[in-house]
Amino acid sequence: MTTTSVPGELPGTRMSDKAYGALRTSAAVWAGTSVLITNRHGQVLVQHVDYRDTCLLPGGAIDKGESPAHSAARELMEEIGVTAPVDQCLAVDWVSPGSVSVPSGMRFPGEILHVFDGGTWDDDRIGEIRLPPSEITAIDFVEPAQLPDLLSPPDARRALSALRARINSAGTTLLENGQPIAPGVLDRLGVLRTARPSYRHPWHPGPAPHNLTVTQVWGWLFAPDVMQAECVSLRLVFQAGHVTTYAEHRLGIAAGRPT
Repeated sequence: MTTTSVPGELPGTRMSDKAYGALRTSAAVWAGTSVLITNRHGQVLVQHVDYRDTCLLPGGAIDKGESPAHSAARELMEEIGVTAPVDQCLAVDWVSPGSVSVPSGMRFPGEILHVFDGGTWDDDRIGEIRLPPSEITAIDFVEPAQLPDLLSPPDARRALSALRARINSAGTTLLENGQPIAPGVLDRLGVLRTARPSYRHPWHPGPAPHNLTVTQVWGWLFAPDVMQAECVSLRLVFQAGHVTTYAEHRLGIAAGRPT
Protein backbone atom coordinates (compact mmCIF):
# COMPACT_ATOMS: atom_id res chain seq x y z
CA MET A 1 0.00 0.00 0.00
CA THR A 2 1.34 3.44 -0.93
CA THR A 3 0.77 6.22 1.59
CA THR A 4 1.60 9.88 2.04
CA SER A 5 2.35 10.78 5.63
CA VAL A 6 2.41 14.59 5.57
CA PRO A 7 1.90 17.30 2.93
CA GLY A 8 4.92 17.66 0.66
CA GLU A 9 6.31 14.23 1.44
CA LEU A 10 6.70 11.77 -1.39
CA PRO A 11 4.51 8.66 -1.34
CA GLY A 12 6.12 5.63 0.23
CA THR A 13 5.41 2.37 1.97
CA ARG A 14 7.28 3.27 5.18
CA MET A 15 6.20 5.94 7.66
CA SER A 16 7.51 7.14 10.97
CA ASP A 17 5.42 6.39 14.05
CA LYS A 18 4.70 10.11 14.43
CA ALA A 19 3.61 10.53 10.81
CA TYR A 20 1.49 7.39 10.90
CA GLY A 21 -0.20 8.53 14.12
CA ALA A 22 -0.88 11.97 12.64
CA LEU A 23 -2.40 10.41 9.53
CA ARG A 24 -4.70 8.14 11.50
CA THR A 25 -5.71 10.95 13.87
CA SER A 26 -6.69 13.14 10.93
CA ALA A 27 -9.08 10.40 9.81
CA ALA A 28 -10.70 9.98 13.23
CA VAL A 29 -14.48 9.52 13.45
CA TRP A 30 -16.95 9.49 16.29
CA ALA A 31 -18.12 6.23 17.86
CA GLY A 32 -21.33 5.44 19.69
CA THR A 33 -23.61 2.66 20.83
CA SER A 34 -27.30 1.96 21.22
CA VAL A 35 -29.23 -0.97 22.69
CA LEU A 36 -32.30 -2.61 21.16
CA ILE A 37 -34.68 -3.87 23.87
CA THR A 38 -38.09 -5.43 23.30
CA ASN A 39 -40.87 -6.64 25.55
CA ARG A 40 -42.68 -9.97 25.26
CA HIS A 41 -45.03 -8.50 22.63
CA GLY A 42 -42.16 -7.53 20.31
CA GLN A 43 -42.46 -3.82 21.05
CA VAL A 44 -39.28 -1.72 21.14
CA LEU A 45 -38.14 0.41 24.08
CA VAL A 46 -37.64 4.07 23.13
CA GLN A 47 -36.62 7.00 25.31
CA HIS A 48 -38.05 10.50 25.34
CA VAL A 49 -35.24 12.98 26.02
CA ASP A 50 -35.17 16.61 27.08
CA TYR A 51 -32.72 17.80 24.40
CA ARG A 52 -34.41 16.79 21.13
CA ASP A 53 -37.87 16.36 19.63
CA THR A 54 -37.40 12.76 18.52
CA CYS A 55 -37.01 9.63 20.61
CA LEU A 56 -33.88 7.49 20.93
CA LEU A 57 -32.87 3.96 21.76
CA PRO A 58 -30.82 3.76 24.98
CA GLY A 59 -27.19 4.54 24.25
CA GLY A 60 -24.66 7.27 23.72
CA ALA A 61 -21.08 8.17 22.86
CA ILE A 62 -18.22 5.79 23.58
CA ASP A 63 -15.79 7.25 26.10
CA LYS A 64 -12.08 7.47 25.37
CA GLY A 65 -10.48 4.03 25.71
CA GLU A 66 -13.85 2.33 26.26
CA SER A 67 -15.05 -0.72 24.36
CA PRO A 68 -18.41 -0.52 22.54
CA ALA A 69 -19.94 -3.31 24.66
CA HIS A 70 -18.83 -1.66 27.91
CA SER A 71 -20.21 1.66 26.68
CA ALA A 72 -23.60 0.11 25.91
CA ALA A 73 -23.86 -1.50 29.35
CA ARG A 74 -22.79 1.75 31.02
CA GLU A 75 -25.39 3.77 29.12
CA LEU A 76 -28.12 1.33 30.17
CA MET A 77 -27.24 1.86 33.81
CA GLU A 78 -26.95 5.65 33.49
CA GLU A 79 -30.13 6.14 31.45
CA ILE A 80 -32.61 3.58 32.78
CA GLY A 81 -30.90 2.25 35.91
CA VAL A 82 -30.72 -1.39 34.82
CA THR A 83 -27.65 -3.64 34.88
CA ALA A 84 -27.84 -6.10 31.98
CA PRO A 85 -25.32 -8.11 29.96
CA VAL A 86 -24.63 -6.59 26.56
CA ASP A 87 -22.56 -9.01 24.49
CA GLN A 88 -24.34 -9.49 21.17
CA CYS A 89 -23.96 -6.87 18.42
CA LEU A 90 -26.83 -6.75 15.94
CA ALA A 91 -25.57 -4.03 13.60
CA VAL A 92 -22.61 -1.76 12.91
CA ASP A 93 -23.54 1.40 11.02
CA TRP A 94 -21.24 3.80 9.17
CA VAL A 95 -22.90 7.24 9.33
CA SER A 96 -21.26 9.38 6.66
CA PRO A 97 -20.57 13.08 7.27
CA GLY A 98 -23.08 14.32 4.71
CA SER A 99 -25.90 11.94 5.62
CA VAL A 100 -27.19 13.82 8.68
CA SER A 101 -28.12 17.44 9.24
CA VAL A 102 -25.87 18.94 11.92
CA PRO A 103 -24.70 22.51 12.62
CA SER A 104 -21.59 23.38 10.63
CA GLY A 105 -19.80 24.34 13.83
CA MET A 106 -20.08 20.78 15.09
CA ARG A 107 -17.63 19.62 12.39
CA PHE A 108 -19.17 16.15 12.25
CA PRO A 109 -16.53 13.75 10.82
CA GLY A 110 -18.78 10.70 10.46
CA GLU A 111 -19.60 8.09 13.07
CA ILE A 112 -19.53 4.36 13.63
CA LEU A 113 -22.54 3.21 15.66
CA HIS A 114 -22.89 -0.24 17.23
CA VAL A 115 -26.41 -1.53 17.94
CA PHE A 116 -26.40 -4.19 20.66
CA ASP A 117 -29.12 -6.69 21.51
CA GLY A 118 -30.53 -5.92 24.93
CA GLY A 119 -32.84 -8.92 24.75
CA THR A 120 -36.52 -9.41 25.52
CA TRP A 121 -37.53 -8.07 28.93
CA ASP A 122 -40.33 -9.46 31.05
CA ASP A 123 -42.49 -7.37 33.35
CA ASP A 124 -40.15 -7.85 36.31
CA ARG A 125 -37.14 -6.51 34.42
CA ILE A 126 -39.18 -3.62 33.03
CA GLY A 127 -40.25 -2.83 36.59
CA GLU A 128 -36.59 -2.30 37.50
CA ILE A 129 -36.31 0.72 35.20
CA ARG A 130 -35.40 3.91 37.06
CA LEU A 131 -35.01 7.14 35.12
CA PRO A 132 -32.33 9.72 35.99
CA PRO A 133 -33.32 13.18 37.29
CA SER A 134 -32.60 14.77 33.90
CA GLU A 135 -32.06 13.90 30.22
CA ILE A 136 -34.50 10.95 30.01
CA THR A 137 -38.06 12.18 30.60
CA ALA A 138 -39.99 8.96 29.83
CA ILE A 139 -39.77 5.57 28.17
CA ASP A 140 -42.28 3.74 26.00
CA PHE A 141 -42.57 0.35 24.35
CA VAL A 142 -43.80 0.94 20.80
CA GLU A 143 -44.62 -1.12 17.75
CA PRO A 144 -41.72 -1.43 15.26
CA ALA A 145 -43.91 0.19 12.59
CA GLN A 146 -44.10 3.33 14.78
CA LEU A 147 -40.34 3.87 14.88
CA PRO A 148 -40.21 6.04 11.71
CA ASP A 149 -42.77 8.38 13.33
CA LEU A 150 -40.91 8.64 16.66
CA LEU A 151 -37.21 8.47 15.78
CA SER A 152 -35.21 10.52 13.30
CA PRO A 153 -35.07 8.86 9.85
CA PRO A 154 -31.47 7.59 10.30
CA ASP A 155 -32.19 6.27 13.80
CA ALA A 156 -35.38 4.53 12.63
CA ARG A 157 -33.63 2.86 9.68
CA ARG A 158 -30.85 1.66 11.97
CA ALA A 159 -33.24 0.33 14.63
CA LEU A 160 -35.38 -1.56 12.10
CA SER A 161 -32.30 -3.01 10.39
CA ALA A 162 -31.02 -4.21 13.77
CA LEU A 163 -34.38 -5.73 14.67
CA ARG A 164 -34.51 -7.57 11.35
CA ALA A 165 -30.98 -8.83 11.99
CA ARG A 166 -32.13 -10.20 15.35
CA ILE A 167 -35.09 -11.96 13.74
CA ASN A 168 -32.91 -13.31 10.93
CA SER A 169 -30.33 -14.74 13.40
CA ALA A 170 -27.59 -14.51 10.77
CA GLY A 171 -25.11 -12.50 12.82
CA THR A 172 -24.14 -8.84 12.83
CA THR A 173 -25.33 -6.84 9.83
CA LEU A 174 -23.16 -4.08 8.34
CA LEU A 175 -24.95 -0.85 7.53
CA GLU A 176 -24.20 2.38 5.70
CA ASN A 177 -26.44 5.22 6.84
CA GLY A 178 -28.87 2.69 8.29
CA GLN A 179 -29.16 0.57 5.14
CA PRO A 180 -27.65 -2.94 5.00
CA ILE A 181 -24.69 -3.30 2.67
CA ALA A 182 -25.94 -6.79 1.79
CA PRO A 183 -29.73 -6.69 2.34
CA GLY A 184 -31.36 -9.93 3.42
CA VAL A 185 -34.83 -11.04 2.48
CA LEU A 186 -36.39 -9.29 5.50
CA ASP A 187 -34.75 -6.01 4.46
CA ARG A 188 -35.78 -6.34 0.83
CA LEU A 189 -39.37 -7.00 1.83
CA GLY A 190 -39.48 -4.18 4.37
CA VAL A 191 -40.69 -6.49 7.13
CA LEU A 192 -41.85 -4.62 10.28
CA ARG A 193 -42.83 -1.46 8.44
CA THR A 194 -46.56 -2.18 8.63
CA ALA A 195 -48.48 -2.04 11.90
CA ARG A 196 -49.65 -5.30 13.40
CA PRO A 197 -53.19 -5.74 14.76
CA SER A 198 -53.55 -3.85 18.04
CA TYR A 199 -55.34 -6.70 19.82
CA ARG A 200 -53.55 -9.66 21.37
CA HIS A 201 -54.99 -13.05 22.19
CA PRO A 202 -53.39 -15.42 24.70
CA TRP A 203 -51.56 -18.45 23.36
CA HIS A 204 -52.96 -21.78 24.50
CA PRO A 205 -50.64 -24.74 23.79
CA GLY A 206 -52.18 -28.09 23.05
CA PRO A 207 -55.28 -29.10 21.12
CA ALA A 208 -58.24 -26.76 20.86
CA PRO A 209 -61.19 -27.47 23.16
CA HIS A 210 -63.76 -29.79 21.57
CA ASN A 211 -66.55 -27.22 21.37
CA LEU A 212 -64.36 -24.26 20.27
CA THR A 213 -64.95 -23.07 16.70
CA VAL A 214 -61.86 -21.57 15.07
CA THR A 215 -62.86 -18.39 13.26
CA GLN A 216 -59.56 -16.66 12.47
CA VAL A 217 -55.84 -17.49 12.32
CA TRP A 218 -52.95 -15.02 11.87
CA GLY A 219 -49.48 -15.85 10.63
CA TRP A 220 -46.41 -14.85 8.62
CA LEU A 221 -46.27 -16.77 5.34
CA PHE A 222 -43.05 -16.83 3.32
CA ALA A 223 -43.10 -17.95 -0.31
CA PRO A 224 -40.66 -20.73 -1.27
CA ASP A 225 -38.65 -18.38 -3.54
CA VAL A 226 -38.21 -15.99 -0.55
CA MET A 227 -39.04 -13.06 -2.81
CA GLN A 228 -42.38 -12.24 -1.27
CA ALA A 229 -44.00 -12.46 2.14
CA GLU A 230 -47.53 -11.82 3.28
CA CYS A 231 -49.11 -11.52 6.69
CA VAL A 232 -52.59 -12.88 6.14
CA SER A 233 -55.74 -13.44 8.09
CA LEU A 234 -57.25 -16.82 7.31
CA ARG A 235 -60.94 -16.84 8.11
CA LEU A 236 -62.14 -20.40 8.50
CA VAL A 237 -65.85 -20.78 7.92
CA PHE A 238 -67.42 -24.14 8.73
CA GLN A 239 -70.27 -24.86 6.42
CA ALA A 240 -71.95 -28.19 5.68
CA GLY A 241 -69.05 -30.22 7.01
CA HIS A 242 -66.29 -28.52 5.00
CA VAL A 243 -64.04 -25.48 5.45
CA THR A 244 -63.97 -22.46 3.16
CA THR A 245 -60.87 -20.26 3.48
CA TYR A 246 -60.71 -16.56 2.68
CA ALA A 247 -57.29 -14.85 2.75
CA GLU A 248 -57.30 -11.16 3.59
CA HIS A 249 -53.95 -9.60 2.68
CA ARG A 250 -52.91 -7.20 5.43
CA LEU A 251 -49.50 -5.94 4.29
CA GLY A 252 -49.20 -6.13 0.54
CA ILE A 253 -45.40 -6.19 0.78
CA ALA A 254 -43.63 -5.87 -2.53
CA ALA A 255 -40.00 -6.88 -3.02
CA GLY A 256 -37.47 -4.11 -3.49
CA ARG A 257 -39.21 -1.43 -1.39
CA PRO A 258 -36.84 -0.74 1.52
CA THR A 259 -37.91 1.11 4.67
